[in-house]
Amino acid sequence: MQVSVVIAAKNEERYIEEAVLSVLNQENVDFELIVIDDNSSDATYEIVKKIADKNSRLSVYKNPSSGKNSAFNYGVSKARAKFVCIFAGDDIMPRGSLEQRFNVVQQFSERELVVGLCRLKSISEDKKFDGQVVPKDSNMGGFTGVSYLMSRAVLDIIFPVPEHLPNEDTWMEAAVKYYPNFKLVHSGVIGCEWRVHSGNSINMQVGFNEYNEKLTVRMSAFELFYNKYKEQLGENGCRLLQQRVNLENARRTGSIFRVLTTSAPLKEKLRALSATNTFFYEIRHRLYKLLSGL
Repeated sequence: MQVSVVIAAKNEERYIEEAVLSVLNQENVDFELIVIDDNSSDATYEIVKKIADKNSRLSVYKNPSSGKNSAFNYGVSKARAKFVCIFAGDDIMPRGSLEQRFNVVQQFSERELVVGLCRLKSISEDKKFDGQVVPKDSNMGGFTGVSYLMSRAVLDIIFPVPEHLPNEDTWMEAAVKYYPNFKLVHSGVIGCEWRVHSGNSINMQVGFNEYNEKLTVRMSAFELFYNKYKEQLGENGCRLLQQRVNLENARRTGSIFRVLTTSAPLKEKLRALSATNTFFYEIRHRLYKLLSGL
């Protein structure tokens, strides 16, 4: 089997059928779809189970624990393919994108540290957040959880994601960017239509204080990853990840001076600056379409 797609879903009865069918409609690639229901209180599990009864490529399980990362960890443990990607229960996989993503990495072995990266496109009822492609550069993939198509060797490093973290993306980004000898294969494929709505775990539709509180917890994953893997990261990996940790500490404390004087790359400084205080956050919010994906 070539690809396993793992969806973690909780209370997604409004969107889950569209998400699941968008994956099952992929062609010209040998894949399986694994859906983990994270103790939904709505009809999410029943909707997926009904589809699974008619499609042998789809398996659905209930999370024996609880939490988004726990659900992804459990789903990845069930995956059988050479390459694995995760997906969300409220997003849409564009037709033909899974084949295109696999074609980029198919020449590599599952035992090589290989990650294929694709782009995302936002969909939203709010025109400000609709239709944004991230990243804008058509030759680059993005660094978000659903952007990665990972070899089994990479899975052994990234998973399990710490279950006390509120999201998987930041931990995965730390691994993909800073763990040594990862081969990153970028493509311009749009592999996910990311739905922006009020139910997202984090988005810019909320005020700065709420956004900052959520972002701070998420960004703690960088320091956690550093502490776990610092012996394996090597001198350069440790240096770069420590830069990121220092930058986040400056952002979290609202220190504009420290943000601007860290040794982090300029693009990371500007991104951190936009979430340092209410003033810069509002600027980013107003210029969302212009700045997203840079």
